[in-house]
Amino acid sequence: QDVDHDQRLLSFAARQADVLVCTTIIESGLDIPTVNTIVIFSAHMFGLASLHQLRGRVGRAGLQAYAVMTYPKGKQLSAESQERLDAIKLFSGLGAGFGVAQRDLEIRGAGSLLGADQSGAANGVGTELYIQMLRETMNEMRETRSISLREAADK
Repeated sequence: QDVDHDQRLLSFAARQADVLVCTTIIESGLDIPTVNTIVIFSAHMFGLASLHQLRGRVGRAGLQAYAVMTYPKGKQLSAESQERLDAIKLFSGLGAGFGVAQRDLEIRGAGSLLGADQSGAANGVGTELYIQMLRETMNEMRETRSISLREAADK
């Protein structure tokens, strides 16, 4: 039976249903304050920012919230997947967004912010040194005004 998605969501919000099965579309801002539990299947397949956003959909009314994240039993996770799951577990308190963002930058790398190459240059030198190098390049561009963005990106 094809029921309108909006109607299902409204029924859930009105507490006419106890469970809402949905896709990651809820990451985009679903706000039902009385929801206190989310189960994320195959969490190892999600990026860190998505996991953080999904987890943030629950516990919005001062209620104890629970985020259960699963992955297939016996599955050998990639190192990056394991790092993401460890990070989402570590940064779980109020205001965890900055820690999540910093860890995501460390895991994925910042890429070349001024150029076309998005290779994750921060991984090679570390986040702090990368940011320092970026500041130095930007300052050099401001001081000389003779460096093109292409030249700055090639540095």
